[in-house]
Amino acid sequence: MQKFNKGDAIKIRLDTTSPYRGRNGIINENPINDSYGFWYMVKFESTGFVRNFRFIEHDLEAISSQ
Repeated sequence: MQKFNKGDAIKIRLDTTSPYRGRNGIINENPINDSYGFWYMVKFESTGFVRNFRFIEHDLEAISSQ
């Protein structure tokens, strides 16, 4: 079962090899499921540009709402 939904705020885990590790983003689309797991399209906003990249679920962590 998927862990995140469209619109959820997430953080790219620090222990990944992604150049986006440690950055916050928003799940931009509902996930795609394949044999590796759930893949999420994550939206990042930076200096006026919006970029979307796909990440596997285990590279993401929820941002706690405090």
